[in-house]
Amino acid sequence: MTGFTSKSLVLASLMGLLLLYLCGISEAQNNQDCCLSYTKVPLPRRAIRGYSEQLSNEVCDINAIIFHTRSGKKACADPHAHWVKRHLLWLSKKLEKMSR
Repeated sequence: MTGFTSKSLVLASLMGLLLLYLCGISEAQNNQDCCLSYTKVPLPRRAIRGYSEQLSNEVCDINAIIFHTRSGKKACADPHAHWVKRHLLWLSKKLEKMSR
């Protein structure tokens, strides 16, 4: 091993471990924002301020529609549920009217 001392190898190993640890923390923080299950109760339309979409082929495990409520909370919903599709249609029409 020319050019490398045992101290530099130890330092490089520690830096690698630190990097792996920090990547693990970042991944765990991202998973905290994921929907893991769906709400069982349909939300009233008047409570909904907007929505976002979670895709299973990204960081999270399930597809979900995340409804953002007027109270600042979030509710995870099954994108295949009939009531969710109706709410999304209602929201898109509402946004279309606002943009005119």
